[in-house]
Amino acid sequence: MALFMALSSLIFGYFVGNEVQKDTYERIERDLSQQANLLIPTLGKQSAFATVLTPNTLKQIVPGVAARITLIGHDGVVLGDSESLPGEMDNHLNRPEVILAKRNETFGTTVRFSQTLNQDMMYVAVRVETLNGKPGFLRLALPLAVVNLQIQSLRNKIYMSGGFIGFGLLLIAYYLAYRVLSPISKVTRRAYAIAQEQYHVRLPKKRFDIGQLSEIINEFALGGQQRIDELTKSRNYLAAVLSGLTEGVVAFDLEQKVLHVNEAALGMLSLNVEQVLNKNFYDLPVSRQFKAVVEKCLIERKSDSATVRFGDQTFECSCLQMTPSAAESAGGIMVLEDITEKMHLEKVRSDFVANASHELKTPISAIRGLAETIIDDSKMPEDVFSRFITRIKSQAIHLDSIVQDLLHLSKFDSSDSANNARRLDLADLARRVYVDKSYDASDAGLSFDLAIESEPLEIDGDAEALNQLLVNLVDNAIKYNKDGGKVKMKLFKRGLIGLVQVEDTGIGISSDEKERIFERFYRVDKARAKAAGGTGLGLAIVKHIAQAHKGTVSVDSQLGKGSIFSVNVPLA
Repeated sequence: MALFMALSSLIFGYFVGNEVQKDTYERIERDLSQQANLLIPTLGKQSAFATVLTPNTLKQIVPGVAARITLIGHDGVVLGDSESLPGEMDNHLNRPEVILAKRNETFGTTVRFSQTLNQDMMYVAVRVETLNGKPGFLRLALPLAVVNLQIQSLRNKIYMSGGFIGFGLLLIAYYLAYRVLSPISKVTRRAYAIAQEQYHVRLPKKRFDIGQLSEIINEFALGGQQRIDELTKSRNYLAAVLSGLTEGVVAFDLEQKVLHVNEAALGMLSLNVEQVLNKNFYDLPVSRQFKAVVEKCLIERKSDSATVRFGDQTFECSCLQMTPSAAESAGGIMVLEDITEKMHLEKVRSDFVANASHELKTPISAIRGLAETIIDDSKMPEDVFSRFITRIKSQAIHLDSIVQDLLHLSKFDSSDSANNARRLDLADLARRVYVDKSYDASDAGLSFDLAIESEPLEIDGDAEALNQLLVNLVDNAIKYNKDGGKVKMKLFKRGLIGLVQVEDTGIGISSDEKERIFERFYRVDKARAKAAGGTGLGLAIVKHIAQAHKGTVSVDSQLGKGSIFSVNVPLA
């Protein structure tokens, strides 16, 4: 309101100033025209328009005139002026007031800036009938500077009055608003503090204007505090239970809006909480199978489950209805269980049983067939009988190798390497294996070298298992080598890691088979492996022993150029 009053005063002052200026200009115009008409008899009937008059001469003819007087001939030439010499003045025939005086048979008036006097002037020109019969013009001019100053002074006074009135009203309005809004503001701040769970805050109740409102809010805050404490306790308990689950949990309403999601579910779906919470589950970047399970659960109002493949993982997805009462459904809960490792172990178990059965069946079938042949043919020649017995022995040895490797693999899988660990020197272990396997390499026509760059290489491990690891690597290098080839075992240290490398110049391994050679019963060259008595479990045992000692095994190989097997084991 105060601003409105001040603005109204300013507008009023502006229009009043304009009206005063207009009225003043009209009055000056009227006075100048009357004064010009009074001067016409003196200047028109005499010879004023016949000769050129200087300022002094003109002032002597018409003394006591405050306005500037200019005599203009019919051709626009200045014949006399009370302020300037006529010869120094321009032709005035094109002056606006002269043009208007020509058109109107009374007078012409203009307000414009004078280039001669360098200020705003009002000009009034009157046509004069001279003695020579040629009409001239009498022009009176009056400066408007004083008038404009007075008008501006009047406007300033009006503006100041409006400003003072507006400021006074503003102070009054502020005081009244403060008296009215101050208690409301205090109540608002404290109510906001209560909304921010500062339940100890209470509002004043003694004020006559808002005391009843404060009392109601205080009671509401007290009851709200108790209910929020109960809800918070239940929510925290539920959140703690859900966050501790290894299964992923996603809760949503009937419109599929996600209400809750735990960390396990976020990890399984490769999402963050901002992408999921309060978003529609159908719009999430997840497998279409998840969405189908949720839709079926909500539409058919019954639980559903499915096994879903999502990326490299496999999940058991179950969707259950949330039913707070028997008559309605509040939404659903999706439970995700990562069964990737379970499925992998199941496949490994199935493959192992199938492979083990196949591997054991081959020598058993051979032994059985040879034995039955011997039994059925009582007149078998001695040399054939001897050859069959030798083959039975060979198959029995191969069968024993398979059983022994299976026993080793089972032992290393089930045993706790930490309980069997003791401090030992890997270099000393390698030297003993080198001595034992030098004879096998020599019998195969191969050279076998040992290079130990750093010693001792002390580790905490199972001596029997690590010995088996080195033996299997060297046996592989010997079995799959070329005639006259080389085998080299190297040991060295790389920081806190002990590195064992077994290098050969054998047949090599293709890039497609590098990852599979550590699978159980897998052989690169099956015909050669059987001829050499291989079981396909050697490298699988190596891998398990390395992992049991918190190490890794890898291979670098090229077909026809040989292979390098590397085992990294943390040093003690």
